[in-house]
Amino acid sequence: MVAGSCVSSGWSPTDRRSADKPGFAPARTVVCEDSTAGAKAGAAAGATVIGVGPRRLATDATAVIRDLRGLTWHDGILSLSAADLLRY
Repeated sequence: MVAGSCVSSGWSPTDRRSADKPGFAPARTVVCEDSTAGAKAGAAAGATVIGVGPRRLATDATAVIRDLRGLTWHDGILSLSAADLLRY
């Protein structure tokens, strides 16, 4: 997991350092994003984007969840809670 604080210049559509850092291609990453610009940057980098919050319904995020409580990580599998899923 890489947080926005790990990218000193902030996110941009051409900044793939966050995806490259753990050694995965952007196409093999998931971006959980609560900003429109971040959702666009993740999609432009080739990642799967999960929008966080109702305002992300207006983005091209693959899925939108109410908040991060809708995500769980167990045994290497990221799951989305159907109750917190706003769009898929």
